[in-house]
Amino acid sequence: MLPSTPPTLRLVPESDSAPGSNSPRALRYWPGLIWSEWFTHSRLLLVFIWGWLAAVWLLPLVAHPLWVLVVGVVYALIAGLAFGGSDVIHGCEEFTFTLPATRDHRFLARLLLGGGGLLLLTAVTVFSLDANLSDVLLRLFLDSGLGGLEFRRPELLYGLLFAFPFAIFAIGFSVSALTTRRTVAFTAWVWGALGALSILRGGAYVEEILWDRLTGRLTVPALLISGIGILLLARHVYRRKEAGASGTPLRMPLSWWGGMGLLALAALAVVVLLGWLAANLTRWI
Repeated sequence: MLPSTPPTLRLVPESDSAPGSNSPRALRYWPGLIWSEWFTHSRLLLVFIWGWLAAVWLLPLVAHPLWVLVVGVVYALIAGLAFGGSDVIHGCEEFTFTLPATRDHRFLARLLLGGGGLLLLTAVTVFSLDANLSDVLLRLFLDSGLGGLEFRRPELLYGLLFAFPFAIFAIGFSVSALTTRRTVAFTAWVWGALGALSILRGGAYVEEILWDRLTGRLTVPALLISGIGILLLARHVYRRKEAGASGTPLRMPLSWWGGMGLLALAALAVVVLLGWLAANLTRWI
């Protein structure tokens, strides 16, 4: 006899339904997950690869080659929300959670591909500048007529070159992965920039109190540890995340205007922090 009510689909948290990420049964999901993430984000990755090549070969003809460092920061801003919030943005999160691969698998696969792209861009950028950021930056000041500088802490440049974009990517990735709203996912880059700049500002403030100058002893570890900690926390929360209302169009209720006001304040804070960074850059290096 047929049941009176149809069966309902229940999204069970990962820890209750699926094997661990390192079990033999789980390992079979990884090739397909990596391929699916590459298929989804290949255009984005290829755009940044071509953009980096254009910056390396064509930028020296019209501007200083040091501007190639901007590619890594822009990648961190865009890739964080693109990789972390792809399901929310496309409105397919509820369907994705019903597939055999667990939330943990998908979170790690996206983090591996997105974070690996950032690491690759940073590494090739350092090599493209002859692995000597101090001399390249010195030539920038000489060419612009600002005079010479004495670089006492070149290791600080290398630390910030990776730690700062990594913090942006980690915060943006976590925010877009944990949210169930498209508006928040689309604006995750603002929160990533605001969070990384705030950590940089706080670390510089403490270092100036302790040593009267920026040394990177607290700032660089703070950026790295904060990024890693946020990713670990986001992974833990994402394992039990429930899908939101998938496929809902972007609406503008009363709370939307409040969110836009908060977003405007965050963007203003980012601008203020960027101005502070530009004004103090020469004093640090």
